[in-house]
Amino acid sequence: MRSPPDLTFRGQPYGRLETPWSLNSLLYKGLSELPIDQATAAIEASDLSPPLQAREDLAIRFFEHLRGALTAGKSGKTVKCSYQILRSLYAWADKNNYEMTATTVERVFLDWTDWLLDNSRGNSTGLQTAFGRATRIATVIDGVLDRDRRIMSFSRLRKKSSPKNWGKAADKINFENLFEMGNVLLDLCESLSVENVKGDLPVMLKFRTGETIEHWSKLIPPSNLKGDWHLKGSSLRKRKAWVEDRSWRTRHPLMNLRIEAELLIFVAQTQSNLAQTLDMKNGRFAYQSYSGGYHCKKIFKDRRQGEVEFNVYSEYRAHFEKYLAWRNELYPEDGLLFPLSSHFHRAPTTSPNFRGVRNVLEKLNIPYTSPRQLRLSKINWLLRKTRDPELTAEMGQHDELTLLLNYEQPNHQAAAAELTRYHQKNDPAFSPPGPGVCVKVKPAGRPEAPKNLPKPDCVNPAGCLFCDHHRDIEDLDHVWSLTTYRYLKSLELAAHRPTGATRDKHPAEMTMERVTEKLELFKTLPKMSPWVDESAVRIEEGNYHPKWAGFVTLMELRM
Repeated sequence: MRSPPDLTFRGQPYGRLETPWSLNSLLYKGLSELPIDQATAAIEASDLSPPLQAREDLAIRFFEHLRGALTAGKSGKTVKCSYQILRSLYAWADKNNYEMTATTVERVFLDWTDWLLDNSRGNSTGLQTAFGRATRIATVIDGVLDRDRRIMSFSRLRKKSSPKNWGKAADKINFENLFEMGNVLLDLCESLSVENVKGDLPVMLKFRTGETIEHWSKLIPPSNLKGDWHLKGSSLRKRKAWVEDRSWRTRHPLMNLRIEAELLIFVAQTQSNLAQTLDMKNGRFAYQSYSGGYHCKKIFKDRRQGEVEFNVYSEYRAHFEKYLAWRNELYPEDGLLFPLSSHFHRAPTTSPNFRGVRNVLEKLNIPYTSPRQLRLSKINWLLRKTRDPELTAEMGQHDELTLLLNYEQPNHQAAAAELTRYHQKNDPAFSPPGPGVCVKVKPAGRPEAPKNLPKPDCVNPAGCLFCDHHRDIEDLDHVWSLTTYRYLKSLELAAHRPTGATRDKHPAEMTMERVTEKLELFKTLPKMSPWVDESAVRIEEGNYHPKWAGFVTLMELRM
């Protein structure tokens, strides 16, 4: 009897307790719904019925496609996610009695997407998750079947873009949290020096806010133990031996905590992708100056430098070199730049959950910001600083379209400034010192104007009324403003004590005549006539327009 093909992904960096990735369960009906470790154990135990030969062709195609993606350099995390979703598709198909062959997989996929859509209705987050899962498998099916048109275009699932938050406080809170978390990360690095890591327990984590946290490195604090049994006999000896053992076995929680903090700082400073950062190897680094910082290169051989691996700011270089000295003393062997490790011996490139940093932040009541959000915040900060999308996209290792579509976040302050600049440049109407609006920032008076007529200068409110660029507004507020301004000028004129030599009209009187002329014209218009009467009543009642009310009060007190 012919043995079934082995569809296990060999050669991947698996952890000690991790089951190798495998598509062998695709050959058996109903086996894909089990976790991979149970499915693999069942196949190895030979307790199953023979694999279905009708499934072999499609399963082998899926396996070769994903293995080819790994060989081509695609991220192992991406391929692992694809194979896991592929197993869930098979589990759903087996549960609903579908045949999984090269001729039926397209129909199965479309029915599966309909099922995902029905299950995610009314939940925007679930809809986005369903679209992401379906898109990942659709790409694999297109490659396996060599399709000309994407199968996802036949699905009813559509990407729903989440609305951007334009609130005033959203961006400010984000950056405040980011800076608070950055301060905590720096304080953690300072507290977890080599001397403190290898010193007595507990290690005191000190923060610039004055707060202190005890870290017992997996040893239970005495305050959490009931009674005094831990102070006697073998229990006391075990605790004492744990404290005196200053090796990785007892100190790896402290070492991992600093590495987590350094990893988050590195991502925030360099905008590197977390998966790429976890793959970086330790070694000697050289720095080449550039504007505002350094290109950091890894030295492979003497007098020979490799390609630029990342860029750092000049302020971060000193901190990074301190970390390298700390890392090389505690991990003298060559290896990963950020060697996170535990007794579980997970794969070295497994994405961490930053549980150590999260616990510290929870105790300090400071929100945690993920590596992706750190990159997002840094890119938006650079975009606002440089005002150059092309440069920011290059620094963030994106193209400009990806930056603007997926990374740029709205900022209320920046948007308000841009709108103001736009209207100042393009909108002819702006607020002059007098009532109404102006259409050109260049005062223009009448050539035949009398001697004492107020001169237009964009400073004196009365001058606006005699400027060729002044315009009235067809609303009650403007008529009210004009009427109040005329009353203010009447108070100014009443306070004037003319001499016997004065023969020309006072400028205030000319201004009053100009306003009266406008109001008389407004009274001839059916729409504006009631506004003139309403404004006159308000002045009689002492209800003055807010723009001139303060000046009216001062003039009345003076008189």
